[in-house]
Amino acid sequence: MFNTGKKLTILAIGAHGDDIELACGGTIAKAVKNRHEVIMVLVTGGGSNDHNNLLIRNHAEAEQEAKNAAKVLGVSDLHILGYQDTCVPYSAELVSKLDDIITDCKPDIIFTHFVFDTHQDHIRTAHSTISAARRQNTILLYEPINPSGQGYVPFRPQVYTDISQTIDTKINSIRAHKSQYEKYTETWIEAVVARAKFRGFEMGVDYAECFEVVRAELNL
Repeated sequence: MFNTGKKLTILAIGAHGDDIELACGGTIAKAVKNRHEVIMVLVTGGGSNDHNNLLIRNHAEAEQEAKNAAKVLGVSDLHILGYQDTCVPYSAELVSKLDDIITDCKPDIIFTHFVFDTHQDHIRTAHSTISAARRQNTILLYEPINPSGQGYVPFRPQVYTDISQTIDTKINSIRAHKSQYEKYTETWIEAVVARAKFRGFEMGVDYAECFEVVRAELNL
């Protein structure tokens, strides 16, 4: 994907801290390694509760974890829009904020959530991104993973990236979200690695990530 002979600008948009790392952290790390410019956008401030509705991280803690994870990936350009967790709107305001970022950075590739994810924030972030990126030529949706879950429309893996050289960076970026790791335990990491291994098997490499295409520019 990234062997284009020119420096690309890549914009990754997620609802929460850890969404991007879980779904395309290996791809982002690979892009940085290949000297492409990467911008990450988190729509929520990221404070969250556990399964008993007890606070496990406040906004300040979530923001710091997000910064730590971005640093692991090699990304220094991180935008946090600060919407409340579970309350992301599909609104003119959010579309406008994303539109401003897109206009400013002029990305060659945009990554965001699968539109049939089962988390309401993910769905609305995806739709807001697609609306804001209506003039962009390449938009790819990253694969949902638990606890996001699959929707009633299956994810279709159409574009693969070999992340065999960046799988460790991906996992370390996920571990940087310490509160989430404590919530979901090592099983969470094992599931991420297993899926990357499975997608790698499909691609014929050790580890891979995959994406569904909204639209893509073909350069001949």
